[in-house]
Formats: sequence, C-alpha cells, structure tokens
Amino acid sequence: MRDVIGQRRLLERLGAHALRGEVAHAYGLSGPRSIGKRTAALRFAQTLNCEVPGVTAGGCGACRGCRLMEAGTHPDVILVTRSDDRRDIAIEQVRAMQEELSLRPLEGRRRVVIVDDAAELSEHAEVALLKTLEEPPSHAVVLLLTPTPVRLLDTIRSRIQSLAFRLVPTAEIAEALHKRFGAAAEKHAGPAAGRPGLAITLSTDEAARMERRRLDNEFYKLVGSGLTDRFAWAAALADDADSRRRTRQIEKRLVEWGVLVRDAAVLAQGLDRPVRPDRAAETSKLAASVGPRDLVDTALLMEKLRRDLDFNANARAMLELFALRVPFSVALRAAG
Repeated sequence: MRDVIGQRRLLERLGAHALRGEVAHAYGLSGPRSIGKRTAALRFAQTLNCEVPGVTAGGCGACRGCRLMEAGTHPDVILVTRSDDRRDIAIEQVRAMQEELSLRPLEGRRRVVIVDDAAELSEHAEVALLKTLEEPPSHAVVLLLTPTPVRLLDTIRSRIQSLAFRLVPTAEIAEALHKRFGAAAEKHAGPAAGRPGLAITLSTDEAARMERRRLDNEFYKLVGSGLTDRFAWAAALADDADSRRRTRQIEKRLVEWGVLVRDAAVLAQGLDRPVRPDRAAETSKLAASVGPRDLVDTALLMEKLRRDLDFNANARAMLELFALRVPFSVALRAAG
C-alpha cells in the first residue's frame, strides 16, 4: 500500500481485496510497536473510502476524502484510543463508537473503526466490543491494532482475521528513508532494528534520538553497576503508580536493550553483523568481558520477560530478577 514500509506481500493481498470490495468485517493487526500497523490501517481505510475508487491500494492521497482521513477528521473513520488521563479504553468510548457505527456512511462507502491499542480495552469495553464483532453492520469494518494479541479475549480473536506484521529488513527501511529524507537518513535504518516507525522518528526527531541515547547509557551503566545500584534502579522503575505507563517503560527497555545484548552475543561468537552499529564500541567491550553463553541467556531472559510482562503483577520482583541476571562488565564499569 502507498507509503507503507515493508509487509509487502501481506498488504498487496489486503489491498487487492479492498479494491475489489472483498473485505472481512474485522481484522487484527499485530506486531511490534513502530512496525507500521496504524499507517497500514489508515491506508486500508483510504482504499475503501477514496473518492477515486480503484486507483491504487492506499487511496490516491489527494482527494478530499483521503486528505480528511490523513488529518483524522473523516466522518466515516472512527479512531478509538486510550485517553492520556485514563488507564484503559473505557466502555463509554466503545458504546459511542457503536452508536456511530450503526449509522450509514456519510461520505464514504464504508465506516471504518480503528482501535489502537486494542489490548488497552477495559474488561467491560472488550465485552461490549464483542457484540459488534458478533453482529457487525454490513457497511462496517473494524481494525484492532495491538502488539500483544494474546491479551485479547479468545472470543474476540476468533472473530477477526489476523494480520501479523513482521520486522522489516534494514535495506528496505534504508531505501525508504533515502527517498523521503535523503541519503543522510539511511544511517537510522540499522538502529531501528526492523521498525520503520522508529527509523522515521530517529530521522526526524532530535529529542527521540537523545532519549534513545539516554536509555542506551542507562543499560551500560546498569551492566557496570553492583547489586545495590541495580536494586535501586529496579525500585525506581517499578515505583510508577500508572501501571500502563510503567509497563510501556519496561517494555521499551527490554526491546531496545535486547538488541544491544544480541549484538554483543553475535560479536562474542566471532561474527560482526550488528543491528546497532552506532554502539560498536560498547558492544565490543561487552562481548570481550562477558561470555557468549551468558549473553545469549540474557537475551533469552529479556525476550521471555517482555512476553510475560502483561501477566506479571509484581513489576518490582520482575525487575529485580532482571537486575540479578544481567551480566556484570568491568570494562563498562570503567567506561562509565
């Protein structure tokens, strides 16, 4: 679809069906954060409601309908997302969406609902949404976006067509960055670790680059710290009373730091294929001071903790386990 980086085969099939009007009543778009789910959902809506139908998958991008959808103001495209001041997507939001969805399209051919992130639906909101999925209006299409589809009710997952988004090859991201922002932006393709949205953010947002460097340095400081400092780090991160925000912060670290550990593990095995070449100096120190087995075990632990994060009620205990298991590097302690 137009302007979506990666997922070529999946989106070609989806786009072809949309152009023919052969669409399911509900889809589940799953995959890591910053992989392109929300962009793909918008392009799908534009395919269905473009005022120049049948031109291209993703819509023409220029007609009034496409421009309204891009701006988030099209009356037939409904976005449901958690408010900043709420812990969940509330049942009231789902009921308001259902009222809108019961009406015929005002300007387009279909009414499209995008729920992002569907895993943030409250228990009652999720049950209410199930009614829409069981008895959908003929003119409606519901798109559920989430990086954690396992958190959705089995009854919801059984009623949606699943579309799994995969990490995108670095070369494909680099080519897209070059086209959009010039040759200088290509250097952000590798550090994005297969996530086009992150690559675009790193290419365009200095604050995001600074935040990433801060998180990198936090990891290297942790690796070079003793147990007292590690437990203090775990307590501070677990202390956030907003459980959703805390989970996001922990997940961000496990994902980003997992890539750093992976690079060190690969280098320790005698290979030099870094995902994060911008951290080559620290990777070399970590690979030289920690055994490859310990690095692999740490990477596997981080992936397991990331998968179990939504089901682990004791964030502090989980972080303390992580602090205990992260290998110690004298070289990085000296560097810090």
